[in-house]
Amino acid sequence: MAVSSLPDSLEVTTMSKIIKIDELTRVEGHGGIEVILEGNKVKDVKFNVFEGPRFFEHLIKTMQYDKIPDVTRRICAICTASHSLASIGAIENAFQVKSSPQTYKLRDLLIHGEAIESHALHVFMLALPDFLGFPDAIHMSTKHLDAVKAALELKKTGNMIHTALSGRDVHGMNERVGGFSKVPSSEALLEIREQLVRVQPTTVLAVSILSGFALPEYNMSDNVLLALDSGDEFGYLGDHIFTSDNERIPETEYEKLTNESVVRHSYAKFSSYKGKSFMVGALPRLYFNHGKLRGTAAELYKEHKELLDIRNTISNNIAQAIELVHDVEYSVKVIDSLLESGLENEGLVDFEVYESRGINAVEAPRGLLYHDYTFDDEGRITKSNIITPTAQNAFNIEKDTRVIASNLADKPVDEVKQAIEIMVRAYDPCISCSVHVAQLK
Repeated sequence: MAVSSLPDSLEVTTMSKIIKIDELTRVEGHGGIEVILEGNKVKDVKFNVFEGPRFFEHLIKTMQYDKIPDVTRRICAICTASHSLASIGAIENAFQVKSSPQTYKLRDLLIHGEAIESHALHVFMLALPDFLGFPDAIHMSTKHLDAVKAALELKKTGNMIHTALSGRDVHGMNERVGGFSKVPSSEALLEIREQLVRVQPTTVLAVSILSGFALPEYNMSDNVLLALDSGDEFGYLGDHIFTSDNERIPETEYEKLTNESVVRHSYAKFSSYKGKSFMVGALPRLYFNHGKLRGTAAELYKEHKELLDIRNTISNNIAQAIELVHDVEYSVKVIDSLLESGLENEGLVDFEVYESRGINAVEAPRGLLYHDYTFDDEGRITKSNIITPTAQNAFNIEKDTRVIASNLADKPVDEVKQAIEIMVRAYDPCISCSVHVAQLK
């Protein structure tokens, strides 16, 4: 049954107007939007995800536990660390593996490095052209070359962290169940630290540019928000989920939150919480965890709090920019802690395998990510479920499209299309990640 109460197909009359975006641009993957208006009323909305279905849950079936992260981290080349750590965490939770404090710090640094490279790409190259009036980052560079170069240097810094900890720029193999195959050298961490200090002003620049633009009124509506409780520090790791109706739910009960259903117009399953669409991502993370920000990020949050309106999902852009400030400053702090305590090649933790189930949630750059594995008594996987941020946001994207189309129904079609595209890009969707099948026969 479809999540939305809308029918999958409607008769289009001569009084109808169709607004169709065949291919969303400046997003990862392939998707489109279709709106049917009758007069000034929205009759139907579809977020069409036509990226080819992917079979990761079935590819790993019968696979031995230690090989699973090598496959699942290939779900995405941008969120590779998030998928890797979500996968490793689910396996460790299944077999009650307790990693060392050093391993936790290295994983924390790794996922912050991923956020740096991902947010730098989205904020500067994908979102900012909308606000500065350019069709893409290449055209934007003709007037803002220094900012584009600085953004590329910022992204490179995130890549440096990933390469040093994971072993290569994309789909690294160094982080393992029970620890790391090899820890980075002190020299490598010092080099990264120097680079982080160099690029810190660029993160502040991103906030400065985006804060100069008012939020559009056409996108305003109520939003349900979900994000990970990151504990004492603002970050991307934790084991409970906050909801905007004041619940705090263990990651093991994630199915209460996601309630996946299949819709005919999408290869991505849609999620709902208590019958409503919801949002995951940087804006929900700041909403729940802003009190844990420190330093410049905390100052910028207070200064621009009015632009972080949870009723307007386009606020997600500046939320990511503020997270970028945090990510760089926090990464310096983690490196200092690692260097102070001294790095040791600890090897991997020993443990026993047995019939069990393990669930783990992490915050990918785009929002909550769940990996759920069931194992037999020899450590082979018998069942899995992977739910990505974009799959969770899909229903809310349709809700926002309905709001925009309704508010701008009397405007020219091109103006409505542009408004919808700006909104969708603000979610920073990773459409390729979102397409997972329910059952393969």
